[in-house]
Amino acid sequence: MEWNSQGLIFSKKKFPEWNFSHAWVPTPIMVTKNICRIFYAGRNKDNKSQLGAFDIDLNNPKKIKRVFQKPLLELGKIGHFDDCAVIPSHIIKVKSIYYLFYVGWTQAKTVPYIASIGLATTKSLNKKFKRYSEAPILGRTKEDPIFTASCFVQKNKDNYKMFYTSNISWVKIQNNTVPKYTIKEASSFDLINWKHEVVTLKHKKNEIAITRPWIFENNSKEVMLYSYRSDLYKIGLAEKINNKWCRKDKNIKIQKKKKKFNLKNKKYY
Repeated sequence: MEWNSQGLIFSKKKFPEWNFSHAWVPTPIMVTKNICRIFYAGRNKDNKSQLGAFDIDLNNPKKIKRVFQKPLLELGKIGHFDDCAVIPSHIIKVKSIYYLFYVGWTQAKTVPYIASIGLATTKSLNKKFKRYSEAPILGRTKEDPIFTASCFVQKNKDNYKMFYTSNISWVKIQNNTVPKYTIKEASSFDLINWKHEVVTLKHKKNEIAITRPWIFENNSKEVMLYSYRSDLYKIGLAEKINNKWCRKDKNIKIQKKKKKFNLKNKKYY
């Protein structure tokens, strides 16, 4: 599977006024046949992330059609699970309602942050999202005692399946405390109450993390893209074979353009 990098399409000069820095964790949904709306996390002057969005024409990805000038989901109340960051992860439409699954961060003292998965909804993508609850829908449990993060939600015949990131430990790298991620599965009948099932993909011994799952069909096969990290984050690929996810990282190739945006960066965050 070969992909061509389009380089930088949403630069800082296009950010709305509230968005002081960053446009990270892009999360797309098709609005029309050619127009794609991309939700992202933008940081304010206090380095806290809220939900932004912009539209692109897939025939010309660098042509920004619209930029939303105000956050579509703001920070949670002080002391809540999402009072420091609201980060999009996946959005699906069920009947007339759009369900946005997002990652909320709150700061911690012994580690940089604690993350949980929240849910917000709207009946129109042109309006703000409303939280389903001020509590997360998937937070700390006996299966996930540290925290949960980015997810992908899939509609099945009888239920919904969530593929999500779980932090299994914290590790020290270059004097920074960073999470060690793996990907797990959960199921639900109502998109709200989730039951943990299995570990989907584990990182290898030389890897720190495997995270940010995204599933689609390619040549009649169900495949998953994800990020994995030993030193730098890279894009990985898994295929579903005999109902089991098998890593095929060597089968994906990203053709990068030689621009500053694509240069390697060894900084940890």
